Amino acid sequence: MMSIFKKAAPEPPAKVEPKGSAYDLDIEADGDDPATAATVVNALYAKYKKNRERRKDYASLFSFLVFVGFYMAILFLQRSASEAYELTSTLKANLIPEETTMKGSAEVREWIADVVTTTWQDAQCGDGRCEAPFEYPEYGRFGCKADCNLLKSAAQITPIQIDIYYNFSHPKGSVSPIDLMNDAAWNLCPLEVDELIGPKKIFHGSDCYYEEDQKFEEQVGHVVREIDDVPDGDWTIVVKKDIFLKVAGAVRPRLNVTVEAKNKRLLLAAHYGQIRRKHEVATYEWIKSKLERTNQSIALYQLSDRKRLDNITLVDNNKTEGHFEAGYYTGNQTALIAEYLLNETMVNNSFDAGSGCQENFMKADYLNVTDFATVPISLHNDSWLWSTESLQSACKCVVGAEDASDTQEYCYCYGPDTTTNPDSVVDPVTGAQLTFAQARARACAETMRWILLGPQGTSWNIWYGGVWANNVGAQQNITALADAEFATVLSWLSQLSPVTYFEINQMKGTDETRLDEASLDTLKNDNVLSERASDGNASVLANAIRVNYPYKEQLVELIDNRLANVNVPDLVTPLYLSPPVFPFNFSYIVPEGLAVADARYPDDDLHADVDVDIVEWNPAVLARQQYAFMTCNLEQRAEQYIGSCAKPEDLTGPLIANPSEINGDLEVYLSQARFQKLCDSICYCSEVGVDGEGDAVTKVGCSTIAGEGYYCTCEVCERTAQFDNVVYPVNETAASGRRLLAHGGGSVEDAMAMSARVPWAAAHRRHLLEKGPGRRRAGGGRRLLQTDLDTILTAVQDLATKQSDIDTKIDNVKSAQALANQQATEHHSDTSLENIIKAGFDDLKKGTDSLSASLEEILAKQQQALAAAQESLAIQERTNALAEAAERAIDKLEAAVEKQKASINAAYDNGAFADVAQYIAIQEDAVVTREKKAKENLLMNSPCQMKVLYYSFSLDNFNNTEPPVAYRERFIGLNNRVLAGMLVYVERKNLRKCPSSRFDDIDATCSGGRDVSSYGVDPVFKLGTPLYNADYDNYETITKVYNCTAFEAGLDGVAATYNDGSDNADTGNYEPYCAELFNPRDIPYGFRHKALPGYDAGFPYFFDINLSADEAQRWIDVMNYGLMIDDVKTEKVTAQLVVYNAELGYFGNVMVFFEFSEGGKVQVTHSVNTIKVELYDSDADMFRLGMEVVLCLGVAWSVYEELMDVFETKKHTGTYSAYFASVWNYVDVASISLHVLTLIMWFTFGFSLAASFAPDIHYDIYKNLEASAFVTNLKVPNQMVEMGAMFLEMKSLVEYLQLYMTFSGINIMLLLGRILKLMDFQPRLGVITHTLALATADLTHFFVIFAMIFMGYAFIGHVIFGYSSSHFADITASVNSLFQNLLGDITYFMEDFKTSNGLNFVVAMIYFYTFNIFVFMILFNFLLAIICDAFGEVKANASESVSVTTELGPMLRDSWRTTFRSFYRNHVPEDRVRRQLKIWKGENPDESDEEEHDEGPEKVIKYGDAKELDVAGLRRVLRRCVIETYQRSAESQFLLSNKSGGGVGMFRGSGSKKKREPLATAAEIEAAADMLMTQMGVEPEGAEEDDDGPSELELLQGSLEKLLKAQQRLVEGQVKVIEGQARMADRQERLSDLEKRILGVLEKPPGR
Repeated sequence: MMSIFKKAAPEPPAKVEPKGSAYDLDIEADGDDPATAATVVNALYAKYKKNRERRKDYASLFSFLVFVGFYMAILFLQRSASEAYELTSTLKANLIPEETTMKGSAEVREWIADVVTTTWQDAQCGDGRCEAPFEYPEYGRFGCKADCNLLKSAAQITPIQIDIYYNFSHPKGSVSPIDLMNDAAWNLCPLEVDELIGPKKIFHGSDCYYEEDQKFEEQVGHVVREIDDVPDGDWTIVVKKDIFLKVAGAVRPRLNVTVEAKNKRLLLAAHYGQIRRKHEVATYEWIKSKLERTNQSIALYQLSDRKRLDNITLVDNNKTEGHFEAGYYTGNQTALIAEYLLNETMVNNSFDAGSGCQENFMKADYLNVTDFATVPISLHNDSWLWSTESLQSACKCVVGAEDASDTQEYCYCYGPDTTTNPDSVVDPVTGAQLTFAQARARACAETMRWILLGPQGTSWNIWYGGVWANNVGAQQNITALADAEFATVLSWLSQLSPVTYFEINQMKGTDETRLDEASLDTLKNDNVLSERASDGNASVLANAIRVNYPYKEQLVELIDNRLANVNVPDLVTPLYLSPPVFPFNFSYIVPEGLAVADARYPDDDLHADVDVDIVEWNPAVLARQQYAFMTCNLEQRAEQYIGSCAKPEDLTGPLIANPSEINGDLEVYLSQARFQKLCDSICYCSEVGVDGEGDAVTKVGCSTIAGEGYYCTCEVCERTAQFDNVVYPVNETAASGRRLLAHGGGSVEDAMAMSARVPWAAAHRRHLLEKGPGRRRAGGGRRLLQTDLDTILTAVQDLATKQSDIDTKIDNVKSAQALANQQATEHHSDTSLENIIKAGFDDLKKGTDSLSASLEEILAKQQQALAAAQESLAIQERTNALAEAAERAIDKLEAAVEKQKASINAAYDNGAFADVAQYIAIQEDAVVTREKKAKENLLMNSPCQMKVLYYSFSLDNFNNTEPPVAYRERFIGLNNRVLAGMLVYVERKNLRKCPSSRFDDIDATCSGGRDVSSYGVDPVFKLGTPLYNADYDNYETITKVYNCTAFEAGLDGVAATYNDGSDNADTGNYEPYCAELFNPRDIPYGFRHKALPGYDAGFPYFFDINLSADEAQRWIDVMNYGLMIDDVKTEKVTAQLVVYNAELGYFGNVMVFFEFSEGGKVQVTHSVNTIKVELYDSDADMFRLGMEVVLCLGVAWSVYEELMDVFETKKHTGTYSAYFASVWNYVDVASISLHVLTLIMWFTFGFSLAASFAPDIHYDIYKNLEASAFVTNLKVPNQMVEMGAMFLEMKSLVEYLQLYMTFSGINIMLLLGRILKLMDFQPRLGVITHTLALATADLTHFFVIFAMIFMGYAFIGHVIFGYSSSHFADITASVNSLFQNLLGDITYFMEDFKTSNGLNFVVAMIYFYTFNIFVFMILFNFLLAIICDAFGEVKANASESVSVTTELGPMLRDSWRTTFRSFYRNHVPEDRVRRQLKIWKGENPDESDEEEHDEGPEKVIKYGDAKELDVAGLRRVLRRCVIETYQRSAESQFLLSNKSGGGVGMFRGSGSKKKREPLATAAEIEAAADMLMTQMGVEPEGAEEDDDGPSELELLQGSLEKLLKAQQRLVEGQVKVIEGQARMADRQERLSDLEKRILGVLEKPPGR
């Protein structure tokens, strides 16, 4: 029991008395006194209750500390700040600019370019990871074999063959063919979608297959490229600078080409065999027909052939000098005709049945031989004396020479009748004239002898020998015929199917059994020889000779045997058309001819339809036809030559006189042959139709288009003055009668007058000199070729000058750098500063390298721009040269025509023409030739086109799987992946006139309001930029890329608007250049406004993650050269990135703000935040969730306790407001409220906001990321809004989490305050709160003075130095700078004050030193003095208090022993002590103690010498004063209230004579006492002293001593009281009456 009174603190020595002293004896003596025992028991119970309260306080303190620690542990786990910092620090290091201010927009663009260039990197080949589809199998010069293998091994591909045919030959007088060849180039590139909007994705992107464009090495030729690794997709053959369409070609699947070539080889071989056998049959049929001919037919054939040959000789002799003038030809031709008519008559007469010649010519007397045996009929007699010529004068054929009545015609030689034989020639053998019979016999014999044995081959002997000669040479002749026809077929094949022809010639094999390798010669020879080997008659006939077969019947039999086997349709029907006719159709095969081929090649589908051409272009070059420039693009070049088909009878004009009509009758010009010929020669009529197979074909010529009788007419041929210079003679005899064709009729005199006019009339000369259409009409004025040459030259010169200046500046910078480095090295030789110098050099080198790199980049861009300008200049110069060449050609043509006209007229005057018709025809032909030449001169110097030509085709192997949908991985740092891309958001301001006009002549422009109008320019159409593309800068392309018709449907709420011309302003935007896409100069805008919900009105520019490195650089160039960010109207630029770190599970949101200030700089701020949205994913997260649930329970308990405290206060005080009398209760309420709020925020964040955050890795925004122009063209529909919403949601999440953490931080501060409150019960722990409480008044006064002085200095600094110092630029910066000064940071002094000069320096020094002396040194010392003084007083009061360890030791020991009482049997538990004490006090031990309400020490009023009066005493005093005053004065002047309203306070003036006022009531006296105590009361002395100062034993001893003394004084006083009671009895009686009266008055209500 006595352990309760034990204290760890030692007892004061003065209080301890020796054992056995009188004091102890007194205590022991009084121990049996009940009063003393009760007093001791009450003191012990009071001490016990106090210890129990102290234990509760410690329990509350430590439990609250555990709660706070638990709460902070949850916050630690929720935030994981160390993980978040890893991400935050990486993002800051990689993205945040080092400088907080920038000079201008160039640095902003440079930062953006640096971030994009660093982040947008392509996949690395060789890392062992094939990142499809951005890494892909190798093909050509693309792909990554190390990671993805070869394309032809990884996928099914279509090997292709590219055939390029070119013919750069060009008429003289125009551009050189060599220049055309050198200018032209071609390449294989991905197809551009929508013609120039951008290329589709073909693995590698937009780069062409060949790194450099392929050039041509010859003027005429054929290029074959076999490519076996072209991936699927849309491709195009790009042909550049082919201005006259000299390049043709085709793309073909290599497999089909091979199959087609093989099929063609086999078919051609079979075709050759068939045509050879056809010619063989025809040859032997011809030989056989020759054998079947008669002597008569042979003789007549020979006569006819000889007549032809003699006539040729006669013509040649007529050309000999002198023969023509002497009439040689006419006379000899008559004799020749007469001679051969006689010979034909004699031959026919000898075979006439009536002549009897055939029956008798073999007789001796007919043959005039003496020895028949010596003149065998089968031999030729060299001594034969007569020839055909010698018989002409001796032979005649007449009727009725012997008998006038005989109608039979007979022939006679050497006849006796001079009439029939006027020359009377004698027989050369006998020398005498013959009788009629003899002469007739001689004519018969001589004619038959000439037929049979004549020396000119007319004899049958010679004929039959010739037949055998034909048979012997038949095979050679047959081969020659077949080869000739086959060569024609092959030549046409080389033109129409050159690829197949090339492939056929590639095969050189000699083994006919290996069809894939055998050459065409091998196959066709095999076809022929195999057939001949199968028929023995073929070799017998070919090897037969006349000796073995002397009779014609034998030879006929051999021929019949061979023909019986070979002359069958399957063997002699050619596969193709024979004889061949151009154009040859290789696609049509005669079905009957395939039998042999199908039988020979059963495994090959020879007649399969193989699609050889994937794409083919410009077939005119392919077929070596006329120049393409004569017909290409005539609508733009020479529309006057575009014609239409018409019949003469369908036309009504123009009318012109017919030159054949002297009277000058008018008729339609086209009805005259001369105009028909002219129109068909120079006009071009064409029509696109469909052939029988459904293929598109172009029909040329009116006879093909419309049929016979139609003629092609055009503007040029309708000019009736075309033939004005043609001279038409009036008649055919008088040369002087020439006339010119008159128009509209007229006389001969008029015609003669017209002949005297100057040749080449002005109107006619104009049409010779006319060019193609000039500048394009409305909307077409954007052709680069129409740019003024001087302007281009000036631009090029300016660029060259700028380039030279840049080179000079680079050299100067490098020289200065080298000199600076050298001087620095020589100057800083001190080795102690080596590290500093090295660091300085490194920084200098980095800066210089950066500058050099920037300058080199600028130089490269300028060089690219210069190259583009020079290329444009070259095109302009070439065009100008062509125009000049056309002028020269026209001049030459004019001179040539004049010369030709003069020559024709001179020839006519000299009689060189046979007739007038020939003269007229020559003149008209000259006109036609002139017009054709004029057309050629015009067109050969007018380019067909100036654009890049695209010939597209597709490759698709349907068995290939589509590449996976993937998005490029972009990382900040090592593993922080970028989501979607980087958003650059530009906000622009309007420019307006400044309000003040005083300095308008300097600058009158100010900003005001937000500008959302389109701005900038697409650099693809901006001359001088590296992105400029001259091929795009034309009407067709620019209106196709920027298509205003897309706005006709009100896309995105925007409708296309055009300039209707009503304002009469010299601006553009006429249709089709709408104001939404084009500026007033008809140049495309670069950037357009796009509204994003949640963002201020501005212009988004989004770097998509799917941009490759090169494409991202292109977007940077568009941003730079398109002037997206400028220094004039840009107000703010925001760059935002969202990243995700999978390792940490954190999202990062980075926002960098560039604000263009009015002062002319760019202020850079940033926001880097990290957030985790996967809050309940792992086991650790679920454990944290359990902790959060426990925290919720703890917060609920705190709310419950605080409510109970409020109710308890109401219970004891009767009002709720008493609860808020303590400041600490406000802290409790604020802390608990924040607890509840933060819990709601957290669970809202975790289960709603974060759970619903689901960003996509990519958003489809732009139509084509690889667009070569109009890169910002939005896709329809697009996800721009969704992308903006994602960025906005990320920003909202970050701000929400930041707000949660801010509230949590404030709550922690409040919790720390609550901890201080809970520690206040212990003097040693409550030293801080006691100190602050004690010093509160002084601190308040101090901070009022400090705030006035400090803010005064801040204002002075802002006013004086704010204009030049960033540290005082505004009040906030000024306050921060001075506060930093108080902390020891005097950066503003070092940076600004020390570098100032003049009066500013003096003022700055005064300002700095006075502030530091007065504020830093004096006021701060005052602050320290106040705090130290209060702390010393509190420390003195708490120095004798028990320490925490001293108090906690016994408490913990007692609690330990009570808990484990079974181990401490002698320990008495606390509950038993409490129960026993209550029994000793006489109370029920089972009743619970009423908890006293701690209201704190009651205030008192001090008076006299440290005397105190509490509120109860004050009430008694006031009541006594009221009674006493009422007794002393009849009129009460000491009233507490003025019931009648006459008084103003508690006292009224003494001079008042009003009626007596009622006495104050008891309630009024109590209210007055409470008011006075509230206003004037103070804490009683010792109230703040700790009750535990003196020990319990000392207090009891002191109390006993006082009690004994008091008892002694009481005894003495009782004696005096008894004595005074008698005296007081009388007075008591008197006072009782008076008191009753007064009490009656006090209790009586006022007013009564």
